[in-house]
Amino acid sequence: MNDKNHWDEFIDRHLRGELNESEKEGLAELLDSNADARQDFVQHAQWDTEFAEALRESSQSSHDANVLAVQQTADGQWASKPSVLRPMLAIAAVVIMALSAGLIYQLASPQTGTPETDVATAPRASDMSIARITGLSGSLIWTGDRGQIVRELKVGEELAGGTIEGMAPDSWFELQFNDGSTVMISGTSMLTFADLGQKELRLREGTFSANVMPQPNGKPMLIHTPSTLLKILGTQFDVKANLASTMLNVTEGKVRMKRLSDGREVDVPAKHRVIAEGSGELSLQSLPESVDHWNSQLHLKPGSYGKWLPAMQGRAAVQKAIPLVPPDNPNATLHLLGISVSRRNDPPVVVRPDSRFVVRGRLDKPARVYFGIAVSDSAGEFAGKFRGDFAEKQPMSKPDENGEFEVVFRIRDFTLDPCVRDREQDLAVRPDDLVLGSVWVFTHTGSPSGLEVSEVELLPPE
Repeated sequence: MNDKNHWDEFIDRHLRGELNESEKEGLAELLDSNADARQDFVQHAQWDTEFAEALRESSQSSHDANVLAVQQTADGQWASKPSVLRPMLAIAAVVIMALSAGLIYQLASPQTGTPETDVATAPRASDMSIARITGLSGSLIWTGDRGQIVRELKVGEELAGGTIEGMAPDSWFELQFNDGSTVMISGTSMLTFADLGQKELRLREGTFSANVMPQPNGKPMLIHTPSTLLKILGTQFDVKANLASTMLNVTEGKVRMKRLSDGREVDVPAKHRVIAEGSGELSLQSLPESVDHWNSQLHLKPGSYGKWLPAMQGRAAVQKAIPLVPPDNPNATLHLLGISVSRRNDPPVVVRPDSRFVVRGRLDKPARVYFGIAVSDSAGEFAGKFRGDFAEKQPMSKPDENGEFEVVFRIRDFTLDPCVRDREQDLAVRPDDLVLGSVWVFTHTGSPSGLEVSEVELLPPE
């Protein structure tokens, strides 16, 4: 049997779904190395496509379907009944999509004789940049639209869609689309983004904010959450989502929210919010006035990172720190926990210049307790992350005989967190009069410290 007959049979058997895994690998190698075999593969696939079209048209007439019940090619190739050919045609379509990208995009057109290099170097939609990173900090993972995983992202890097995931409470990521629209996630959040002529995003969980430029007519930005679909033409807003509910706060413009469970819709205007849960009315609420006192209320399970432990006899509910290895320092292990500030129906919490944070909890041994906060402006735009333990060396927290400790951090001592200092010119100099988004607490002792936090309280100026 000559080579051509061999690969013809190889391709035919593949289209019939008869190759085992080893033979499939052999076919891939053949197509990768032999231009004539690739051309034959295209011709076979084209023939299948034309035959499929004939079958589709014939399905409108039972007489035509009977005529096509048995068909033979002019050159003696295999013949099949439509009932057999239909799954084979599906297999052929899968083959074209599933073979390696190098093979598929190297296929030359048999009609035009286009050089293979032209097809191989033609840009693909999935390779084209749709946005660039304008800010990031903390532990992040980006998964590209072909499954590649990248942990070392840089400001200015161009992205062609994918999923970004914040891995810690101090994580933060800002993306700017080519039209100037910006989106941001913070904390332990997960966002998938794409733009194939219309921006489409999915917030699987976490906290998200955006400043959206006017979008083309009929092509609003679409944002999916587990419970809603949001349509945005151009506005400023922020969203907090989990599996059970979605809370939308609109600062400027208008956002249409659709609840997926029953299809109900509501238009949310500026300075209003709506909370979508599984049932009940989608009631508009005016954004509440801000407050300058806040308590973590851990019995309500607001924690965003760490292990939540419910109250037990003689012990309040706590958020327990868990290990975290910073991506920029793999030799260090922090024991860290995070607590989200915003909750349903609560007004925004504003940090005043002379406010204080009091952290109470438990330790297994003396340790320095480090504390940080993330803040935004009134429109929900990220304004910075600040640490309360840099002005002077953080004193050791010594637990009492019950293992309990208390430490106070004064806002006047807070400074910009080192992880965002590369964007110092774009962020607030101080956290004063900004909206509190989350807090985090950690120890760095070289071994577990047993850090548990039972309460974080923001006290207004005295």
